[in-house]
Amino acid sequence: MSGDDSMTQPDAKQWHISGESFESCNCEVNCPCIFGSPANYDSCDVNNAWHISTGRYGETSLDGLNFAIAFRTPKRMSDGNWISAIYIDDRATGDQREALRLIVSGDAGGGGVFARRKDLTDTFLGVKFVPIVYESAGRRRKVSIPNALEMEVEAVTGADPNQEVQLVNPPRAGDPGIYPTIIARAVAHSFGDYGLSWDNTGKSSYYRQFELSGP
Repeated sequence: MSGDDSMTQPDAKQWHISGESFESCNCEVNCPCIFGSPANYDSCDVNNAWHISTGRYGETSLDGLNFAIAFRTPKRMSDGNWISAIYIDDRATGDQREALRLIVSGDAGGGGVFARRKDLTDTFLGVKFVPIVYESAGRRRKVSIPNALEMEVEAVTGADPNQEVQLVNPPRAGDPGIYPTIIARAVAHSFGDYGLSWDNTGKSSYYRQFELSGP
């Protein structure tokens, strides 16, 4: 999974997923990486969690499934040399697992954000099929993967406390289908797997609706 392995699989099928996702990293609120600026610290350590409301890969339904991504990037994300890993809902059938593996790895083509991550990743740690519990309530989002990830975020409110702060038109290109996004803060965030570990509690977070397709 690297810039040298960015071709779509020849048998990739048409796919579409929509739902909700959220993420948290070790930068301070608001993460400067969104604007193409260097991370606040020596690396940007991130977890994404995704819940598919409706989805399909060819004739395979992906409705109701979850997946997550972990990655560590250099101080400036565009430099590449990312380390990443993928986690897929163990409730998925064999066909669903393969479909999600292709989509999330970027091998199915399209999807903007997945292709971009594939091109920037030099060290791909693998795919695990694990229990993933995704929860969404009010201004909070939460995900749990046993022995790997616990992450909960809450929206940041603006001058009007009845409205969340939104990021609508960031300068960074390459991620169509995931904006506008709600700016949030991690209520709790700990990750440990593949020799990587971090605690981003209190740090920058986002959540949003998404709609992605390919190839």
